[in-house]
Amino acid sequence: MIARDNLLVASGFAEGRTNTPILASTMAVQKTLGGYLVNGSKKPCTMTHHFDLITFGVNYMAPQGQPQIGIGVGFAADPSIERKEFWSVPHLQAADSHEVIFNNLMVPEAMMCFSAAVDDQLDEAQQGTGNHLFAIWFQLLASASYLGMASALASRALTGKKGSQEDRALLLIDLQGATMALRGLAASIDDNRFLRSDLARAQATRFAIQDAVNRISTRAFEILGGMAFMSSEEVAYLLVATRLLAFHPTSRLASTAFLCEQLS
Repeated sequence: MIARDNLLVASGFAEGRTNTPILASTMAVQKTLGGYLVNGSKKPCTMTHHFDLITFGVNYMAPQGQPQIGIGVGFAADPSIERKEFWSVPHLQAADSHEVIFNNLMVPEAMMCFSAAVDDQLDEAQQGTGNHLFAIWFQLLASASYLGMASALASRALTGKKGSQEDRALLLIDLQGATMALRGLAASIDDNRFLRSDLARAQATRFAIQDAVNRISTRAFEILGGMAFMSSEEVAYLLVATRLLAFHPTSRLASTAFLCEQLS
């Protein structure tokens, strides 16, 4: 239906809680005869006022006492879904990122998918059927998006022949290195590698790209010069927007112990 009707799907996983994994949801999920009753809120959610459907993460305790990670789907027109203003800064206005509140949203069983196992309970051969797969995918998609923003800023400096040849070479080196790192991460996903060690490598790749994005955007901004800043809102906007990768999960601080354990 989404593909056929070209529907817009929003992402509702974050809950606005500092240093908390996006898969550690506080949403209340109650099993009923008709499916699942969902209560709680997600913030910020992309395209809050423009989505056709919203996907959202939940945690659910099965009747057998087993914790499960789930993803549900809700329709925009459902009266149980409420919107509330959340994001006040101008830099991400196009993302329409605000709070979505679920008030006894009824989700049919066919629109709620659970992972029967969480990765902490699995051995090395089984891992990948729980939250690691999702987390690795997210690191790839977030990193690629922000590298694209930095590339847009760098291309203005490169096509305009701004700065010295050395300045432009440093931009190209960072762009090429970050792009190849992303390609390596994408290849590991194609090979279905979702173990704990693969998750650590994905996170390390993301932080390396995050640092490269900061270097690229800062250098391109300086090369373009003050006149470009004063004459184009887009240049200043891209500089600020590229910094926001740091706010996406997982944070560097929260990953430190895990990275040292897996990579050292």
